[in-house]
Amino acid sequence: MKARLLAAAALVVVPRLAAAEPRKVLVLQSEGRTDAALRAKIDAAIARLATTAGLQAAAGELTFTDAATAVGCRPDAPSCKDEVIGMLSVDEIVLTTVTPKPGGVEIAVHRFARGGAARDATMLLPTGAAPDKLAALAPLFGEPRDATRGAASAPVPAPAAPAIAPATPAEPAPGIPAPTAVAPAPPAVPETAPAGSTPMADQPSPTDRRLELAGMIGGGSLLALGVLLWGGASSTQDDINRAPTRTPQDLAKLRDLESRGDVYAATGNVLVVTGAVLGGIATYLYVRDRRAAGARTARLLPTVIDH
Repeated sequence: MKARLLAAAALVVVPRLAAAEPRKVLVLQSEGRTDAALRAKIDAAIARLATTAGLQAAAGELTFTDAATAVGCRPDAPSCKDEVIGMLSVDEIVLTTVTPKPGGVEIAVHRFARGGAARDATMLLPTGAAPDKLAALAPLFGEPRDATRGAASAPVPAPAAPAIAPATPAEPAPGIPAPTAVAPAPPAVPETAPAGSTPMADQPSPTDRRLELAGMIGGGSLLALGVLLWGGASSTQDDINRAPTRTPQDLAKLRDLESRGDVYAATGNVLVVTGAVLGGIATYLYVRDRRAAGARTARLLPTVIDH
């Protein structure tokens, strides 16, 4: 009876390896001087590469510069990446830079894990090629990394099943070795971020700057032209004061001078007022945006994110 119980227990107890949960990877929006639509397609293709490699990947809603501004750290600081990873509650972040090059665009991808571990990959996407043909970047997501040491995790071999010796009434049953269990690494405790909010940097765009400069130049030009017309009206008034009035021809010429002076004066008034208003508004907006860019303020907008 005891032998049968020991044999049944040996069949039930099977060693198992604890399956590690897939790492959470956030592919942040790419940065660079290329078209925004092309960068969005490249970001989606990189997120698919990470998902195909078995990672729990998702596309981000902001760039690394925006995230660093929201956290309050400098993007070039070594510790800033860990602060951004903690704020976003992920294990790794992927940063992409798309740069125009002769014959195409250069895609530089950097994969950062908590603790400073990093991997890089670069490829050239030829002009006219589909933006989802990024097979050269696939090795970047080929194997998971150990978050504590920055090295690739080696597979743990499964222990051999213990041999079951036939039980005999005369001999005691052999001992059954305890199964070896590999405990998963404790999950990292993410830093608490404000619920239901996504940081967004409030910075003026280059288009706004160009419009403000154009308004300042246009307003100044209108103001200067109006002053010139005022000068012309004053000169015409001097001609009116000196004009003779003895003959009908002199009177007709006087009426022409008066009409011309009225046109100069009225047009000058309109141009001076318009130029002053336009230039004043453009100057105010330009100064305000300069101060806003220097302050690097950030605001939090309510939004819904996947985690």
